[in-house]
Amino acid sequence: MKIYSLNNMNPMISYNPPKPSFGAASDITLKYIKKNRFYLLPERMQKVVEKVMASSYEKEPSLRDLHLMTYRPILDCKSLEEVKNIFPEFRDVLQANAVVQRNSSNFRKIQQQISMKELSLFLLKERWGSLKTMDEIAKQLGLKGKSTLDWLFDKIRIPDLGKNYQNLLKSSDDVMNNQISQKVKAYNAANPQKIIEHNRKLSSSKRCIDLNRELTLQMWDRMPELKKAMGDFRREHPKLRDGFYQAFWDSHPEFKQEVSKVRLELAQQRRLDKK
Repeated sequence: MKIYSLNNMNPMISYNPPKPSFGAASDITLKYIKKNRFYLLPERMQKVVEKVMASSYEKEPSLRDLHLMTYRPILDCKSLEEVKNIFPEFRDVLQANAVVQRNSSNFRKIQQQISMKELSLFLLKERWGSLKTMDEIAKQLGLKGKSTLDWLFDKIRIPDLGKNYQNLLKSSDDVMNNQISQKVKAYNAANPQKIIEHNRKLSSSKRCIDLNRELTLQMWDRMPELKKAMGDFRREHPKLRDGFYQAFWDSHPEFKQEVSKVRLELAQQRRLDKK
């Protein structure tokens, strides 16, 4: 547990800055998601997760499995209107041929693979029904990259999965989670100085310092016994400076788990309040 301070009289509980790349967690279960990341899920998936958690099952399905099962009916739909009847969240999606008037080389390439009249349905099937990445879909359509697709998805109003939700989907799957973990470990091992510099920059940013201050004030309210213990420890070791916080945590390991729990709750509540 890292502790920062603005001065000796105002110790700061740190708001840990984000890591430079997505670090795959080892246990992204439905219980973890419900407790810590529930707000990132689409409304339909929130209801699905709650229903599954209220039932009994031999092996808990992953979030990715649940998403694919939930949106599987899209793959059998024959028209965009049929999708809208089953999934009202797509009611604002437009037919591509009704809104796209461009005759660029990219759209000529797309039409070599699929007609504009069928494009909206195709994109919903691939993105939401099959969880294909934008790069994978672009390749299917003969495009070099996903930049054209980004514009197209916005133009025909297909809802975005969102990066955070996509990360949860990937990391909830054991195989994908392991792949992400190995990539992150390899990157971190190959770029140690970049990691140090990135975290140092984030830690010293005004945003991080403000979050530290806010969390600290709330933490003292929630854990007055921690504040007292830290004050007592400072009086007992008046000459201890640079190694004060490490020495404190080494001497009071009983606080570590509780601090992590409270800090997570406060940070999560802060995000919810800003929504």
